[in-house]
Amino acid sequence: MKKRNLLLRFVLIVFAVVVLSGTVFAQADRSLIFMDLVPQRNQVNPAFVPDYQLYAGIPFLSSVKVGFENTIHYDDIFIKRGDSLVLDRDHILNSISDESRVNINSGEEYFAFGMRHGENYFHFRIADVGQSQVMIKKDMLRFLLYGNGSSEFLGKNVNIGGSAVNLSYYREYALGYARNVIPGLTAGVTLKYLQGIANFSSQRTNFSLHTSEEDFTITATSDVNINMSVPGIGSDEVKAGDFLPNIRNSGFAIDLGATYQVDPKINVWASLLNLGSIGWKENLRNYQTTDPDKTVVFEGFDINDYFVDNSLDSEHLDDVLDSIADEFGIAEKAEKYRTRLPAKLNLGAGYAFTDDDLMNVLVRTQFFQGYSQTTFSVAYTRMLGKQAQIMISNTFYKSSVLNPGLGVAGNIGPVQLYLMAENFIAPLMLNRTNVFVFRFGVNLAFAKKTTTEKLPTPVD
Repeated sequence: MKKRNLLLRFVLIVFAVVVLSGTVFAQADRSLIFMDLVPQRNQVNPAFVPDYQLYAGIPFLSSVKVGFENTIHYDDIFIKRGDSLVLDRDHILNSISDESRVNINSGEEYFAFGMRHGENYFHFRIADVGQSQVMIKKDMLRFLLYGNGSSEFLGKNVNIGGSAVNLSYYREYALGYARNVIPGLTAGVTLKYLQGIANFSSQRTNFSLHTSEEDFTITATSDVNINMSVPGIGSDEVKAGDFLPNIRNSGFAIDLGATYQVDPKINVWASLLNLGSIGWKENLRNYQTTDPDKTVVFEGFDINDYFVDNSLDSEHLDDVLDSIADEFGIAEKAEKYRTRLPAKLNLGAGYAFTDDDLMNVLVRTQFFQGYSQTTFSVAYTRMLGKQAQIMISNTFYKSSVLNPGLGVAGNIGPVQLYLMAENFIAPLMLNRTNVFVFRFGVNLAFAKKTTTEKLPTPVD
């Protein structure tokens, strides 16, 4: 199979999983931190212990999410002129930052439960998880939009590499434990066993080139290392069975967390999530530059050679693209490799004005291939009796400061319903929105057992 077709095929598979699963989410889950009535809160800090003796998630309904979290939005790409949408190159480059990030992840929780046993709390879940991080350098986008013949590149030595991508789809088996260690301090840990299903990741994407001002001849070097594990890579047709978890693509991760009650009104917490990796050993393709110092001279081609009867001859184009890869010395292999999960650091604090009114702040940082993204959130949570609560919040991003959130949760007997939205105004202004997350779920939650001491009958 042609290299180009293989790459296109995997990208389409990933987008199909993300879109058709109906459970897309991003760095999100901030709202969970502020909703102590929802037992899934321990997914963002394993030290959080819900106030239930036992809970069980309704399969496929206990955690459903949809959303995105990017540093660019629709109006950064398109502009409207009259009744038409226009793709303007200068507008795009003037609107985006030097490093544009796109974070879209997908997941589905199949099974989840948690229970108390004395001073101990245990929880377990099985979920399919997708994690997608893309970082695009502005120079790379400028090269794609204007070509090597623009004044930005003509007669200059330029580096158009440095972009990064990591698309992973895997199954997670998570077992967690929490306990009050000393008065006021609770610690928790979650151990995860991971089974990889699909991956596309870049370790290096470095390209340097020089375009001659006289005849537009390109002199270029490359240093790339791109790996993929694609379901059904050895067959002509991808089947649903190809997306079953693969025990040969396995890995481990750990979540750590702690909470501390400073006094009756103030508490602080911290968690470090996704410390781990997956080793990919099945359905492999690797593309690596064998000699980064090798120089390739490309004199161009006649575009008419790639059209037959006014139609693009894709097979001829594939052959040329493969020959260019061969000229660069980019070798195709099938070697095992390893990818790290994007780690997250959460730091937070809460202040209780009353027993029913609580303010929280959260600083979250996500790490990805040497890059990081930090956000700040503030939230107010109000208890409505003992079985319901409402939360309002706002999250501040570098690229967007107004992202109001809303959350509600309530128990009707043992049945718990919850709903959360981060940046709930996004549907009204999708063309200018960087962030939107919607989440709801249904659990069965049973209150802690209580004992009452029977008083002796008074005697006259």
